Amino acid sequence: MFRDKQTIFEQFEEMRRRDRERDADLELEREKAEIRAQSHALIWKGSPEELTATITRWFEAGYLDAYSLDDALHKASIHFVRHDGGSALLFPASASQPVSEPQDEAKSRSAFIQPLLEKRGWSILDWATEAEVSHATTQDYLSGKTKPYPSTRLKLAKALGLSVQQLPR
Repeated sequence: MFRDKQTIFEQFEEMRRRDRERDADLELEREKAEIRAQSHALIWKGSPEELTATITRWFEAGYLDAYSLDDALHKASIHFVRHDGGSALLFPASASQPVSEPQDEAKSRSAFIQPLLEKRGWSILDWATEAEVSHATTQDYLSGKTKPYPSTRLKLAKALGLSVQQLPR
């Protein structure tokens, strides 16, 4: 009889353990669902390689505002998740940290743009007018204060007769 009680007790403990695991799994799914509901993340159904290739194409076409491909991948990683809520991207070891803007970004922007403006005899205001953006937008871009939207970068580039890829980020 003691053996039967022990077996029943073990079975009962096993059922309780499974219930706790199921409850923990359900709670995790609730948390993930809440995160997905509060975010604007897209569920990626393809492979990480396909998403990386897609983001690479977007970056190279100038659709993403990033300083490098690694930076674009890190920025995109918060917008794409797998169906289970995990990251849809795999990062190489070299890309473990997001890439920040280089300190001399404003200098490189200005060094590239100023000769083009001088060649045309334009001031920064003339460039802004031609690009149909505010004067502050061009000043902030040249000083490195802002990273313009892709549509603004396109306007700035076109006003100078450049492709968006040629305009310094």
